[in-house]
Amino acid sequence: MDEQNTPQDQQQPAPQAPPPPPASSHGPSGMLVRPMRYSPETFKSLYLWWMILAIVGSVLTITIIGAILGLPILIAAAVIFYIMLFKCWNQIQDGHQKTTPGKAVGFMFIPFFNLYWLFVALHGLAQNLNAYCERHGISAPRVNEGLAMTLCVLILCTLIPYVGLLVGIAVIVIAIILYAQFKNASMAIAASPAPSS
Repeated sequence: MDEQNTPQDQQQPAPQAPPPPPASSHGPSGMLVRPMRYSPETFKSLYLWWMILAIVGSVLTITIIGAILGLPILIAAAVIFYIMLFKCWNQIQDGHQKTTPGKAVGFMFIPFFNLYWLFVALHGLAQNLNAYCERHGISAPRVNEGLAMTLCVLILCTLIPYVGLLVGIAVIVIAIILYAQFKNASMAIAASPAPSS
């Protein structure tokens, strides 16, 4: 009788274990989060583009003719700001944050709720950037949490008729200062070695 090799008789190589997943932790609501590493230049270029577009758009919007050009430029500045906000939140996800990057940006688009969420997204980012640097021993310039709170309150004041125009100038100046602090802290985090899990 001829012996034939059946598929069961053939030895198959043992399946290889999949590679371990990247370091991750559980964030708010037990959601699995993985911090992203970005280049420090990412934050530098996003801030630079945001600042240029915000200033040019604001100046153009003040003039009647420039309002047609200023609004699209301000929209572009807002898009760049939200990209920067997402990346700032995304790189510090180690399970101790108040929110996720998607919520930080996404909830800013919910009408009326965004008036509250502004404090979580901006003031909370200042607190979380500082706490992350302390936890991981990163030498980064501290973000002024009081300045973040001031910006949030002033943004709400821009909703008040007539007062909003005057406060708008202060919002632009404080936003430039605060977002520079976000940029500097984020660049220091991006330049530091990845924290061990």
